[in-house]
Amino acid sequence: MADRIAEYLSAEQAAAQIGELARLTGATEFARVRNLDYVLAPFDLYPLAPRVVPPLERIAAFAVDMDGTSTTTEPLALHALEYMVRRVTNRRTPAEWAGLDERLDHPYVIGNSNFRHAEFLLTRYRAQVDRAAFAGAFIEAAAWTLACMTDAQRRRDVALSARNCGLADLLADADFRRLVEGGTLDADNSERLVAPLIARHGAAFRPAHLSEEVAAALDIYYMRYHGILRRIEQGEGGRLAHALLGDSGRRLVEPMPGYDVFVPLIKGWLGPEADALYEPLRAELLRHSELGHTPAELDGCRPRLARLAERFRRAPAKLALVTASIAYETHACMREVIAVMAERVRDWPVPAATRDRLAERLADYRAVFDGFVCATDAWEARLKPHRDLYSLALFQMSLPKHEYAACVGLEDTEPGIIALRAAGIGCAVALPNHDTRRQDYTAATQVVRGGLPELLLVRNLLLKD
Repeated sequence: MADRIAEYLSAEQAAAQIGELARLTGATEFARVRNLDYVLAPFDLYPLAPRVVPPLERIAAFAVDMDGTSTTTEPLALHALEYMVRRVTNRRTPAEWAGLDERLDHPYVIGNSNFRHAEFLLTRYRAQVDRAAFAGAFIEAAAWTLACMTDAQRRRDVALSARNCGLADLLADADFRRLVEGGTLDADNSERLVAPLIARHGAAFRPAHLSEEVAAALDIYYMRYHGILRRIEQGEGGRLAHALLGDSGRRLVEPMPGYDVFVPLIKGWLGPEADALYEPLRAELLRHSELGHTPAELDGCRPRLARLAERFRRAPAKLALVTASIAYETHACMREVIAVMAERVRDWPVPAATRDRLAERLADYRAVFDGFVCATDAWEARLKPHRDLYSLALFQMSLPKHEYAACVGLEDTEPGIIALRAAGIGCAVALPNHDTRRQDYTAATQVVRGGLPELLLVRNLLLKD
């Protein structure tokens, strides 16, 4: 008789099943993952896939995180979270509040779900929350989202938050409806235009518990983040980068160092010409003297690029993008990242035929990936460090369980690493960056502090040389 899908167990029987679970999965390590406040069980226990330690004989697939691993969007998300705190505490200038603390805040607001990030910040800064400012910022966010966003789920979510927080009358207000339907509200004038509505309805804003507060705060976060993404899509990325990063030479959304080489290489789109892409990788590693790499060492690694390219040309790897970001921002970011890659390819020192072939491959960002999984594909309570997103990626790549050991996961955060191994990916590689360097990577199989350039050149993509 086949195993039953569900079976009642007493507490004693359930405790015994932990040992059976370890036996069935080969696990010698577990992870305890805290659930969100509104989930009955305070935590889940996951068996972690046995560590698959390099060097590897072969790689069938890569499952790769987005923010901070594939893209440079981590600082943008942090900026939007800081903006959220400034609005709900009414401390809007650096003189009033210095901003998020790299040591006390960053480790807890990178790598989890956005709901969990907002939950942490609201709890940490609860004593400074200004209820009137919170109400005003949320009403502005609700109006902006309904006026400017076409994403149906975002519109549903912000309306649900408004009703839950006592603002059903706001949604029915004829002036509010005219404002959001009139086509005149945008990020530059939203605060001014909603001021009369805040005066009329602000006192009714009464979240009943933490989960309602978090949902409302998230709408403020999304107003800022998605407002910036919309401007990038409209061609204002350069100006915004200068304003927010103070460096006009950078983009708010671009590939992480080495990603533009990594993707075509593991997809099998390069051959011997990969050798010509060595210099940017070498320069990136030498720029970080703390890594300890020398020019002579890296020059000795150069031949690996062509060998890796030939290896993946014969046996291309599948590639999944996996992120706890929602669909709108995932598609907006990856559309921009792949477009930047296509631009860079045109200047690569490779034969024209290779440049043309790569540009064609990068013409549609969706066609680059064999798996494409974001928060919208799962319930908010099941995002990283839960396994669900990476389990979906393995399914989308059509990878059978016996091939999980041939899949490499790349993440920049502890929650992501735990999610990888909980999904069955035993080769879980941490690629720390400036914003995540203080995370605990105990669960990682490997920690590669030089990111993708070091993984490609020095670590030979974890394969036997």
